[in-house]
Amino acid sequence: MSVLAVWCNRVSSTRLKDKCASGEPLTVAEHVMARIARAKSVRQIILALPDGPEQRPLAVWGASHGLPIIYGPEHDVVSRFGKAVDRYAQPGDLIFRVMADQPFLDWRAIDFSASVMTANGWDFALPLTFDRDPVYGAGLSPWSMRAWKWIESRSHGEEREHVGMILRRHLKEFEYGLVSLPHWAFRPYRLEMDTSQDILLMNSIWARWRAGGGEGEPSLQEVVALLDRNRDISMLNGMIHEKTGPYTSYTVAEIAAWEKDYINRQVVYPDLPSAIGFIEAKSATCRKCNGPLITVRLGS
Repeated sequence: MSVLAVWCNRVSSTRLKDKCASGEPLTVAEHVMARIARAKSVRQIILALPDGPEQRPLAVWGASHGLPIIYGPEHDVVSRFGKAVDRYAQPGDLIFRVMADQPFLDWRAIDFSASVMTANGWDFALPLTFDRDPVYGAGLSPWSMRAWKWIESRSHGEEREHVGMILRRHLKEFEYGLVSLPHWAFRPYRLEMDTSQDILLMNSIWARWRAGGGEGEPSLQEVVALLDRNRDISMLNGMIHEKTGPYTSYTVAEIAAWEKDYINRQVVYPDLPSAIGFIEAKSATCRKCNGPLITVRLGS
């Protein structure tokens, strides 16, 4: 399996100018780059920028990291994305959209999704959730070339700027499966970089991670655990609200339709070691949220 990662980035932002260059000691872009590079399934990363001289700082930064760069319309992101796919995709590639504001993306989720997609012939994988989004950067999945061609040929309106949005509105047309995300992936933490408060949170996480002896990029699970232990940091951007997401960008009717489509779909459980025999299973209660759990004693 191999993944072509297309990183649609730009200098301008409605809420935070030059956000990809914000952050100390590393910028948002540096964190995104370091994390996507850790995904073993990613064959190549392409930087897709809008036309215009104002994008030169990003182009210089991308070139310094050896990234191929293509240019296209700023707001027709599907068109810009398509230029990268047409030029750099190879037979058998899966296509992954790198989000420029995800400095804590879970690179392991990309590899896992690519693996189960290849094994099952899926067009993509979705997080198994019914009423809320997982923490930003969890449950990531590439698309099959078939899914990408659907996006490219049928997206219109806001779907041209939010690449992949159309898939949720036509789930019945695709082969896909559901991934049951672990408990830690559902937290009320905001990890999307759109405001100065978000950048402050990112810098504070990084500083606390290094102060505790951490090296390199912490996994998303380690980031969540750090925020669990340091509520002063988690509240730094608590007043900011998400603008987009599966449960904020779609109508109630659309959400009901794609949740109904889940009924006959396969679910995979990445944290359940099927190779080890079970000895005992019993009900329990989560000590954090009082929700129901099943505890399993394994044969190893």
